[in-house]
Amino acid sequence: MDDLISKVAEERLRAIQRELPPAEVVTHFHEDERGRGLIDIVYQGALVGQEIIETHDSWKEEGRLAAYQAVLRKKVRLVVMAPRGEAMRVRYMMLELNNCWLFYYMVYSYDPDGHLMRVLRPAVPGRKEPAVPYIQ
Repeated sequence: MDDLISKVAEERLRAIQRELPPAEVVTHFHEDERGRGLIDIVYQGALVGQEIIETHDSWKEEGRLAAYQAVLRKKVRLVVMAPRGEAMRVRYMMLELNNCWLFYYMVYSYDPDGHLMRVLRPAVPGRKEPAVPYIQ
């Protein structure tokens, strides 16, 4: 198990517990064969979200956008977390999903310590990544 992916998952799982009533939410975390972290969120017995912690290379694999669309077709919230240097490119890639799914997904970046920052919107070329600190 990748230590950094585990740190990111731990931070995100703590946040989910703050966002949803702990007595009614069940989360399940595991890593897939490619090293990605996957979190399922079940609230009151229904799947309400799926979250993917991408590695430095996993988000570049063929079919990633289709995998994100498959989650969104379930009509659950998608959260994608990617390394800080890659997250804005992931966000740009996901712009293709905006026509139907703009309000159903979020992108976060994570640093080498596993701290999360939300990526809000694509940057103007030459400007820094528009992200805000992840509020705990």
